[in-house]
Amino acid sequence: MPPEDISAIVLCGGGGRRLGGVDKPLLRAGGKALVEFVIARLRPQASRIVLSIGREPAPYQGFGCELVRDREPDQGPLGGLVSCFAELAGPWLLTCPGDAPWTAPNLAASLSRDAREHGVAVAHDGKRRQNLTMLLHRERADSLMGFYADGGRAVHRWLDAEGIPSTRLPELAESFVNINTPADLENFRRLPGSR
Repeated sequence: MPPEDISAIVLCGGGGRRLGGVDKPLLRAGGKALVEFVIARLRPQASRIVLSIGREPAPYQGFGCELVRDREPDQGPLGGLVSCFAELAGPWLLTCPGDAPWTAPNLAASLSRDAREHGVAVAHDGKRRQNLTMLLHRERADSLMGFYADGGRAVHRWLDAEGIPSTRLPELAESFVNINTPADLENFRRLPGSR
């Protein structure tokens, strides 16, 4: 699947409750925000990167990506995805969290076979499904938008209702780790790749 057919959506709208209410993607390691690590991993995989934000856009304006603010506040990641889907017209959409700095540089390629077969592929790290890490075709995005319009608010419920099989990627398990606690952030800061 060529990068020119893919638009990437980085979800940056979470509340960061376990880290004092900060925007987790903006936390810094080695002089860079966590979201910058994600963006760098996604650039070779997509022709366009959009940051889905739930708060003020100013802190995200220096990352060289388009910004899409949630149309409806406090509707969770699905609200952010739907807001971005409405702005993007490309055939394939790659989604991932903005606080996962180890995002795999081959994520789109790893999901592409199942995505072509089912119209959507959702990553599974070998232990659990990663509901916000998907590669989906525009038609499936439209289905997810319809689910949201009907009152659905959880991506995992849509995946279950649609019977989407997970794409098992245990070899990429580390790439799905989110920074959720101060200890997670400190551990990441100690790694050579965070500098």
